[in-house]
Amino acid sequence: MVTVGFVLGESSINEFSFAIDPSNVPKFGEYVVAENRDGKEVLGIVRNVINFNRLLENPLSFEYALKNFSMSKKLLERNEVVTANAKVIGILEDGEIIPNRVPVKPNSEVKLADNEILQKIFRNSGIEIGTLIARKDIKVSLDVNQLVLRHFAILSVTGGGKSNAVCVIANEIVRKFKGTVILIDPHGEYAGFVFEDGKETGKNVIPAGIRPERLEPWEFCSLVGIDRDASVQRMHLERIFTTVRRERLSGADFMRRVLEIAEEWINTQREIEYVDSTGAIRKARISREDLNPLYRVKEYVATFMRRYEDLLTQRDMLANLREGYLNIVNLSGFDEEQMRVVVAYLLRNLLIGRISYVRNKNREYWENACPAVKKPMLVIFEEAHIFANKGDVSLWMSRIAREGRKFGIGFGIVSQRPKRISDDILSQCNTKIVLRIVEPNDQRYVQQASEQISEDLLSDIASLGVGEAVIVGPAIKIPAAVKIRRFKGNYGGRDIDVLSEWMSEVEVRSLEDLI
Repeated sequence: MVTVGFVLGESSINEFSFAIDPSNVPKFGEYVVAENRDGKEVLGIVRNVINFNRLLENPLSFEYALKNFSMSKKLLERNEVVTANAKVIGILEDGEIIPNRVPVKPNSEVKLADNEILQKIFRNSGIEIGTLIARKDIKVSLDVNQLVLRHFAILSVTGGGKSNAVCVIANEIVRKFKGTVILIDPHGEYAGFVFEDGKETGKNVIPAGIRPERLEPWEFCSLVGIDRDASVQRMHLERIFTTVRRERLSGADFMRRVLEIAEEWINTQREIEYVDSTGAIRKARISREDLNPLYRVKEYVATFMRRYEDLLTQRDMLANLREGYLNIVNLSGFDEEQMRVVVAYLLRNLLIGRISYVRNKNREYWENACPAVKKPMLVIFEEAHIFANKGDVSLWMSRIAREGRKFGIGFGIVSQRPKRISDDILSQCNTKIVLRIVEPNDQRYVQQASEQISEDLLSDIASLGVGEAVIVGPAIKIPAAVKIRRFKGNYGGRDIDVLSEWMSEVEVRSLEDLI
């Protein structure tokens, strides 16, 4: 091991400071080794490197040195001091890390950890996510079981490299492990996804679409946009919904029949029959007070039909999900409220279907209704703040976070707005892949939701470059500053090159002028 300094000042079981050889300063995120008082090798990660010169600690010294720079250069170099703090990770023992129980020994040598040691720690048969920032020849892999079943979050500012990280993970899971990934894509950015082998085989783009008759009554009310507080409107629509569902219509035909019954009820002021949620036939009287709520119900359904009729389908998207594929659920045609309803419906059925399949209940039904439930699956939410902050979808995400591990359902959330994500959901994402975050409130929120992200890591997160991340959690043995490898395939989430498009227009105009 290469010696880079020696322990300086106070040390503890958790951290130590050390003086550094100015000719061999360790990089950000570097790993070093020092002895503790029991003679054991303690692994630490370098934090907060400080460089100063003893001769330039006051203005008079600086002015003197400036006037006499040529004769002072060597003297200045001899008075250069570099120090650093290192956070203790644990004791190295046969390639494993165990807790350190005694302080680091004062004045002991601080050495760079050997490449061989680091490769044992970071390399496994899992997902190859990138390389250490401090050492580009050390590849970093993530444990698949821990990443999927303990859930994960990819967090960053816009343009920080989130989508690239998603693509790397999805490509490895589908191509290397033949796993099932369901990617919730609010803006249709991944529709053009191409795997790193240059092929699209194994990609399954599912257009935004829903069979309204498959929803629960309260989900249907939310789908057409009726507020939860509009109790009378929701009561009438739920009654119409359960009545029409008995007629076994589907898609747009189902919606048109809902409109017909709403019109019938408006045009009568007498007793009507409806079917309740248990299938029993009930009677109720339509009075003058019911007319305005019924008019509003009709308006909501008619408006939904005008805007979203093309999204109503005869084939349920659950049946389109395929095991061993990257299933991209393209929600680009919906508003956010409709997205939440669709995704809540999807999650509810995935969890119930997977539980039933694992427990050997209604297997034949679920194999036809949703073939993907036959194998474990990973659900990834792009723009997770749309879903993970309120409503039924947030409730189902929380339930999967708590129960999914037992039944082979994991999820990953991807967002540039972590403070808009429910803390219950974010805290359940045990592995955090945190790219650059500069907003202090976001930093604090992420720290509060993760036991592994300490105060000293916050400054690292703010100073990261594009594609660089701090990774902590059970999917990686020790916290690491990683350069996420560049995805070699193709996806649509990259920024548009505005300048090139503008300039191409200028070139076309110039050519037209010449002609």
